[in-house]
Amino acid sequence: MNTVESKIISDTIDQALRAEKAVRDMTRQKQRKILVLGQSESGKSTLIKQFRLLHSAETFSAERQSWKSIVYLNIIRSIWKVIEILSSRFNLTNPTDVESQNFARLRLRLMPLRSVELSIVKSLSSPREVAQTWSNGPNNGRGSPGIGMNKEYEYEDVVVHPDSIWQRLRQRCLYNTSTSKAGTSLSIEHEEVRETDDPSRTLEVCATDMKKLWSCPVARQYLKKTGLFIEEISGFFLNDIERITSPGYIPTDDDILRTRVKTIRPTETILTCRESGVEWKIYDVGGARRQRAKWAPFFDDVDSLVVMAPVSAFDQVLSEDPSVNRLKDSFDMWRELCNTTILHKIPVLLFLNKIDLLEKKLHEGVKLSKYLVSYGDRPNDFKSVLQFLHARFLRLRTESKAPNLAPCYVHHTSLVVRIHLDLLGLSFEYKAGSSDYTNYCRACTGQGGWPLHTIVNITNGEHQIAMEYLENSYMV
Repeated sequence: MNTVESKIISDTIDQALRAEKAVRDMTRQKQRKILVLGQSESGKSTLIKQFRLLHSAETFSAERQSWKSIVYLNIIRSIWKVIEILSSRFNLTNPTDVESQNFARLRLRLMPLRSVELSIVKSLSSPREVAQTWSNGPNNGRGSPGIGMNKEYEYEDVVVHPDSIWQRLRQRCLYNTSTSKAGTSLSIEHEEVRETDDPSRTLEVCATDMKKLWSCPVARQYLKKTGLFIEEISGFFLNDIERITSPGYIPTDDDILRTRVKTIRPTETILTCRESGVEWKIYDVGGARRQRAKWAPFFDDVDSLVVMAPVSAFDQVLSEDPSVNRLKDSFDMWRELCNTTILHKIPVLLFLNKIDLLEKKLHEGVKLSKYLVSYGDRPNDFKSVLQFLHARFLRLRTESKAPNLAPCYVHHTSLVVRIHLDLLGLSFEYKAGSSDYTNYCRACTGQGGWPLHTIVNITNGEHQIAMEYLENSYMV
């Protein structure tokens, strides 16, 4: 091969590489990579469900039926959490008084829910875990630590394995929806996905006793005395027992938003904004402390960072480390992220989430100052507490090493209800420093209503704070 031929080949390769890069750059211009971070139970998965509901309603609806088992699991686990707490109130070893006898009988009548729970947990586990567990036999009707439960009964610890039957069923629903026009469908082995053990009938039979347990004045009073706000646990459905256990029940959008189930691997959700055509790639990385070492690889080439801080958790501790207060952990995590150099030029959205539960908890008389000494003797009302927490997060940002190059937007949210997330979407559509997002927020502002969103734009060393009221935005 002579020099001329070599140059022609080299030029051809260079031209192909330039063309490939141009296509890549053009594609990247229509993409936004969003990283969602926060501790466990902070609302990351709920936020992504909200975006899917807004921008991928067809696929969201296609998998609706698959969420029924998760709703059932959540309601069963709430029932057993109540029973677990009340068991210390009544004498179950030798129930001689009438109240203890009635509770013991009620508990016995609800035992069929254990088999339903076990069956659903099995469907959420990997085939390998199921094989190992069932070869050893079930663990006293409670399942096995190998399939998402600790030896001591834990409400929050059921996880969804990526290779589970439930995930495969979801994928089948999505695939069949996308290919229905072509007349094709995805076939999964019948033995793997059969749903012969329909839990609906068992829950329907147990519905009266579940309602009786939850509505019992003695039980409610004792639960309140323990200081456990079971209503704030993700996946709480005990106020909807009659509706959920009725024949033909299908989960609503709000039901799906409220479900709780853990994932054990980072997830990528791809959505296309209908209005702009921008493709969003949303990454949800595990929030437990032991998983945070996995965050760093996702920082590269990210357009926006969303940080979830559940402010209602000021009186709770981390499940993985009971010595650490959850609010303090949110402060520490926020400080660490603000001091991370690679994130200094990335627009940040901080969600002070679960403000509805915060308001309810404060109304019940729980004192923030008991858990956050620096709050002092300030008023324990919702507005004062939220303003204090807002200012605390804001101060951590301004005191950090982060230069004032990229905007930081702070939102007060309750993500288990339908809200206007198109507001939030604008921050992903525009580059750092753009005023379009703030202007759009103001254009959407209603009169009165509940202040679900507070927009704080920190750019060039100036604080722009505007309270945004979205009239009835917390309602469907």
